[in-house]
Amino acid sequence: MNDSSSEADAVRLTLIQGMSPSRRLAMATGWSSAMRELVRSNLKTQFAGESEAFLQRLFAERWLGRELAVKVYGPSEKYG
Repeated sequence: MNDSSSEADAVRLTLIQGMSPSRRLAMATGWSSAMRELVRSNLKTQFAGESEAFLQRLFAERWLGRELAVKVYGPSEKYG
């Protein structure tokens, strides 16, 4: 799904390519932070009343994937 014209996409790409690597990295870091906060906010809304440990574990599974979350945090059963 694309809500921009191909001309707008071309302009955006040209502007991004003209940025310094540090500026592109800062933008990507900002987008990543914003996405993490959106996921966390959604989980807090969906699972209101759950413990912070439960929400953090659920976030880890959503952000990292179940397999990596298990490697990092151990089995999810201990989080409720």
